[in-house]
Amino acid sequence: MKISTLFSILLFFSFVSKAQETSPSFLLYSYNMNMLNPAYAGTTEKSELNIGFRRQSLELQDDPVTQFLSYSKALKNNIGIGISLINDKIFISRQTDVAIDVSYKLQIARNSHLYFGLKAGGAIYEIDFNSLGVDDPLFSGNENTFNPLLGVGAYLKGERYFLNVSVPNLLLSEVQKPRLGTNDIYSESVVEKLHLYFGGGYRFSINESIDLTPSVFSRVVTDEQMLLDVSAMADFSNKVEASLTYRLDTSIIASVMLKLIDTTYFGYGYEAPSSDYSAIAVGTHEFMVRFKF
Repeated sequence: MKISTLFSILLFFSFVSKAQETSPSFLLYSYNMNMLNPAYAGTTEKSELNIGFRRQSLELQDDPVTQFLSYSKALKNNIGIGISLINDKIFISRQTDVAIDVSYKLQIARNSHLYFGLKAGGAIYEIDFNSLGVDDPLFSGNENTFNPLLGVGAYLKGERYFLNVSVPNLLLSEVQKPRLGTNDIYSESVVEKLHLYFGGGYRFSINESIDLTPSVFSRVVTDEQMLLDVSAMADFSNKVEASLTYRLDTSIIASVMLKLIDTTYFGYGYEAPSSDYSAIAVGTHEFMVRFKF
């Protein structure tokens, strides 16, 4: 076996062990929130379709890649629906999540609404050792598992402020995690970790054409360091939105959302690592096309 191949495999096992237990950290999540919080489904006046692509550059054989799609629509009787699809590939590991979201709206003040959401679906996890292309029986075989998803969330939306909290999956199922032993390679069952998301923000009017929205957003994972985003987003005449985010002790994120035509938007985000992890992480690019009907 080539030294470079073995080195990539060793790096992969150290990286994927963490990645299996934590969800992808999206850069443009504020435009795609029903993936994380089902209460956001159908909360806008227009139906929304978001299609995106995320690539994280690492010093590995293959960069981790994520494709995602989400759709949401408001129905009658204060009901909103949505669907989300996330396909996350890391080296020889792939996880595909499919979920349906349902929300219900309560008016609590003249310009304030409280939304409750429920997420249901499933996750398919695959490890394809055969794709390594290594002529070694220690690196052969496949692992496939299916786990159900059940999540809840809440979203408080005022005229200028918002607050949200969610747990995208309450069912902590077992998944197969690849392990590299002394003489062989094997899979070990581990329990998924609980993810809690919460955050909020407030929109200020700077002048007739510029709004500024500072916000915070956090992801808390069992037995992991809390991920905290502190952001500021400027909206220029509802045509261009530019955002700068500091992800505490981890990275700096810059993003932009451009209105191409009345119904179509294009978004791009870049994350520059600022922690010790930057020794193998070069940066992350995320692209998204948004349609409003």
